[in-house]
Amino acid sequence: MSNKIWSSAKVKEQIKKIENGYEVDVSCFHEGDLTLRKANINFQYTKEEQEEIIKCANDVLYFARRYCYAMTDDGVVKINLRDYQEDMLTDFQNNRFVVMMSSRQTGKCLKYNSKITIYDNKNHTYIKISIGNLFYLKLKQKRKLTILEKIKWKLWILYDKLD
Repeated sequence: MSNKIWSSAKVKEQIKKIENGYEVDVSCFHEGDLTLRKANINFQYTKEEQEEIIKCANDVLYFARRYCYAMTDDGVVKINLRDYQEDMLTDFQNNRFVVMMSSRQTGKCLKYNSKITIYDNKNHTYIKISIGNLFYLKLKQKRKLTILEKIKWKLWILYDKLD
């Protein structure tokens, strides 16, 4: 790591020089991308920048509205949070434990083989089980599984054993 100390003013100065055709030190940029700062560089924040970081850390909605973008068919655009998304973000920030009942394929970060601990009322014990295995066990209680579902379940059981 370089001993050079960067600041927003120095970064802007380097970008301006690059735009004017000069060769300059680009060690503050991630893989030469002028829009991304490199991690672990020495950086001197101004008082205003420090206050902004604190404001973002204390208010997830402020951070999301101001700094979060999404890739769309129209390119990269600033996100526009829906009411339920604001509620969820606020709950995540204000509570250590949050349980969410949500539909599939909504961008949650759980894998089918993620292990969870559940309480078995019948045997009065705790069981560690994968989400996929629990899903098929519960589905099997409601109806007869199709051949494809049975095959998927067996494959998930095998996959669980690899972890």
